[in-house]
Amino acid sequence: MAKMNHFQNAMGGAAYDHTVIDARGENEVLPRNAEVPPVPKITTPICKDVPSNLSRTSSAQMPSNAPGLARCGMTLIEIMIVLTLLVAVMAFSWGSYGVAINAQERMQDINERLHGVEQAVNRIVRDMSTAFITTHGDDDSQTEIRYKTGFLGDDERVDFTSMGYVRMFRDEKVGDQSEISYFLKEMRNEDGDFETYLVRREQAPINDDFTQGGTILPLLDHVESFRLQYWDSEKADISVGDDGWVDEWDTEKEEFKGRLPSRVKIEIEIEDPLGGEDPMLITTQAQIHLTKALDF
Repeated sequence: MAKMNHFQNAMGGAAYDHTVIDARGENEVLPRNAEVPPVPKITTPICKDVPSNLSRTSSAQMPSNAPGLARCGMTLIEIMIVLTLLVAVMAFSWGSYGVAINAQERMQDINERLHGVEQAVNRIVRDMSTAFITTHGDDDSQTEIRYKTGFLGDDERVDFTSMGYVRMFRDEKVGDQSEISYFLKEMRNEDGDFETYLVRREQAPINDDFTQGGTILPLLDHVESFRLQYWDSEKADISVGDDGWVDEWDTEKEEFKGRLPSRVKIEIEIEDPLGGEDPMLITTQAQIHLTKALDF
């Protein structure tokens, strides 16, 4: 009590316990019985800069409705609404992005599949265009035949000798001649399941049986059918239309001895890369340049 009286005497005998902040942001002490002036209504825009001297005042001394102050944050409801909208936009965008990625991957798979088919067909055409036969080995007086050429084909398989061998290894002791075959074969795929492949057999150099030996490698997978036809120029000369096509060709037979078909029709059916029920048909023709037997 003595301290209180001393404080009152020092201040002029009046007790002070009302503290207000004036418009300049400074503290003002009023007598106990004095009337506190009304606080003016805030008319400043939201988030107006707070005076620097007011920012130094403690929160306990800073009234919430003081001039120059305004609400600069967001309520919890507003934050939840914004987050909900953001999540909805992200979900929609991610769905569209996923659809676009799946479509791109599908188109890439289709293009790779069609490119593989194109490469396989080009390989068959290139090999058949270099087919040849010779009269070497036809002489019955030879005691041992080590080299024999020929062309043997039906509607599902073809074996022939070719001049288009490409050496793959340095110092390989072979020439440009080889035995080549094309046919369908059941083989295991990467998953271990059996699948129908169009395969290519190659043997270099040529031996006494051009239909056996060599290495068999898959050329095209998911093949449903492989059909061949051979153009007989001599038959076409005496007929009209497409009657020159035959389903078999064997240079061991008298009617085909010493000559090759001038063209070979190739038809391959594969599973539709676009997902259709009907298979996709690829048709082409290979032209054979050396149709007469070489005599040397």
